[in-house]
Amino acid sequence: MTASLPKTGKVNGCAGGGDTELAVDTGGNLYFNDLTLINFSTARSDDQGATFPCSNTGVPDTAVDRQWYAVDGNPRTGDGLGTGAGHNIYLANDEIGPGAVTCPVSGVVNNVLAMYRSPTPAGGSTAGIQFGPAKKVSAPLSCDEGIMGNNEVSPVATTKDGAPEPIKHVYVIHDDATFSRILIGRCFPVPFTSDPSGLSCKDLPVATLGTIPAGATCPTAKTGANFPTLAIDTAGTLYAVWEQAPQDPVRCKITGDTLLKYSFSTDEGDHWSTPITIPTPGLRNNVFAWAAAGDNGRVDIAWYGTPTPANPDDPNCGTNGGGKGGPDATTNGIWSLYMAQTLNGHSTSPTFTAPLLAGEHYVHKGTIQTVLGGQCGDRTLGDFLQLRIGSRGEAQISYADSNNADEPFAPHAMYVKQNGGAGVFAARPQVNGDAILLNAASDPSGDGRRESIGITGPNDPNLDILQSSFSQPAPANCHPAGTPCYRVTMMVNNLTLTPPAPDAVAVWLTQWLVPADPSCTSTAASCQNGGKNPFVYFESNSTCWSGENAAQLLGGGVTLTYPGTKQISAPGACSVVLGAFGTITIDVPIADVSLDAGVAPLTNRLFSVTASTMTLNVLAETFPPNPGNFKLFTGPIGGVPFDLIDVVRAYDFVPGAGGGGGGGCHEADGDGHIAGDRSGAARFHFDADACEDGDADGVDASDPGSNMDFHSTQFASVAFDDVAHTMTIVGRGLNNGLPVTFTAIAVDNGQTSLNMFSLTLSDGYTNTGTLLDGSITLF
Repeated sequence: MTASLPKTGKVNGCAGGGDTELAVDTGGNLYFNDLTLINFSTARSDDQGATFPCSNTGVPDTAVDRQWYAVDGNPRTGDGLGTGAGHNIYLANDEIGPGAVTCPVSGVVNNVLAMYRSPTPAGGSTAGIQFGPAKKVSAPLSCDEGIMGNNEVSPVATTKDGAPEPIKHVYVIHDDATFSRILIGRCFPVPFTSDPSGLSCKDLPVATLGTIPAGATCPTAKTGANFPTLAIDTAGTLYAVWEQAPQDPVRCKITGDTLLKYSFSTDEGDHWSTPITIPTPGLRNNVFAWAAAGDNGRVDIAWYGTPTPANPDDPNCGTNGGGKGGPDATTNGIWSLYMAQTLNGHSTSPTFTAPLLAGEHYVHKGTIQTVLGGQCGDRTLGDFLQLRIGSRGEAQISYADSNNADEPFAPHAMYVKQNGGAGVFAARPQVNGDAILLNAASDPSGDGRRESIGITGPNDPNLDILQSSFSQPAPANCHPAGTPCYRVTMMVNNLTLTPPAPDAVAVWLTQWLVPADPSCTSTAASCQNGGKNPFVYFESNSTCWSGENAAQLLGGGVTLTYPGTKQISAPGACSVVLGAFGTITIDVPIADVSLDAGVAPLTNRLFSVTASTMTLNVLAETFPPNPGNFKLFTGPIGGVPFDLIDVVRAYDFVPGAGGGGGGGCHEADGDGHIAGDRSGAARFHFDADACEDGDADGVDASDPGSNMDFHSTQFASVAFDDVAHTMTIVGRGLNNGLPVTFTAIAVDNGQTSLNMFSLTLSDGYTNTGTLLDGSITLF
């Protein structure tokens, strides 16, 4: 983000640093909210993150928690007068304390659910920076609020609840203080002159999960893993999803699996369908669900799930030791990211797809922390998971992956986008996206820029990556010869050894993820943590290093760092070719970047290989992990904060799939047309099987509507995925006679209308589409 402070990533000097919330309006304005508990730090950027004016007192209340945003139109162009329809941003959160003095289960000091509206009559310049007074959605001095989930604006304007004219209502879903009821707040904007908050709200019941029997202290069923979630389709139908588990009402302990529950309303929340269980065969505990909807009845749901049951003897959270059990007691649980979908979400009997593994591999090993399980499990994943629908009806999910040395406190932020199967837009029922790249990727030129303190600098060709590739040569071809190695190569726009001022060091880094075999029982760190995040890098002092990630404490949080711990010094193992299209080639011994001895990997595939460039004040290895054996929750602290300059799209490495690792001889031919990037049709032709048919290998393409005429001149990597029926080619070529790097992807789905071709050039051209005619043959 351009407004970020150097080496920190924080976008401004506002207080806070927790439960960060973001929103974007229809005008492209970006809204930011950080929690300070005393208040909220609120900010807005009108220039794509270059500046972020903020307030440390975003609401006129104190002791606030857990904020969520929902946007209607463009608040920046609003004036705060009247209802502000089409120009509002809504903030929902808890106020700590105004609830009942004491409630069953939650005890003393209880919350009230509140909603705020912006802009106020102060005008659009304060939109998202200053909010009006709170509207209490749940009743003060009641037990009606536990913790809320997301808030959403309906796309359908109605006169519900006496609105004087059709207007879009905003909804917020929540549970109560006993975690045994699901409710939903329904609000609409009114003039600030008729209500000081500018809102009119009503709280409505969705479902009762369980009751507290006479003589007991807890309900017979409980939610709270972690928030209920709400989605609204284009027809205005509401969908609620929450987690639920049975509970012993006397001992207040979870007695069964945590399941996903689902209900819908076709009358704006007045009435709800009888809750049903979303089928999750093979999964015993399911948490952090998030729902998103598209057209009428089409809903996606993402969550973390595990086949591991709660262990009553878990040393921290087991019911035999005084814990509450549930997800918090899933000893050595293997948690993965899943998604399910319904296309008839408000039928008499909605049907769901089987859970789909949305991430390539599991993302967490161990217990997990939930309110449902007494908040005593591993909180590494926080509650980091959201699902949104993209412009083509595809699911887009942000989530966390904790399989690294800093597992106890520093997960990786991850993102995945649906690239096939049914979408949630009726007009585009099939999602068609890029396949996972294998063994190499190219990157656009001109994007190697320093962006901080509100300034976007010029492209630095020295740090502008054009291509990244990963291979496994025969040991005889490694440096030193006979030592099994990975070969990591990076091509740069114009490579020099001079770091850009004011920093003293430049780093060209490639990292990847190696999950451990989930059945491993070793006490070694890479087994206990679920895997490793190895890396190699070349530094501007002409040295190469390997290591695994660490972290540094930063304000109220942490930042991942990459301190090298072993120099790669064998002759020929750290080689550089300076100048235009310069290359860095590193041969790293496989033993130095593998899991601990005796710990098997999940597979031979290396995941999320990511090349990047960065600048630092001192050498990256200056502060090694665990200085003085200091650790945070057993995770290593060390390394140097950096400014990130350029990043290449991630890819996987599969030994034997090609690209320098063998893979045998494959048939790979394609010829035909896809829709042009801007207009008309784009033609493509490729041949990548000289060993099979004797024809010259090459990729050629033209797109007259975009003035593209490309011809490959060199292949750096050709890789085949024989399961997904995809091919990735990365190399160099000429577009209208000018040198570029390229990535071409072909997908053979067995018939012309489903086959796909994608081409990305480093000069900025990119296009993906299903075939209009022709064929693709991969085997």
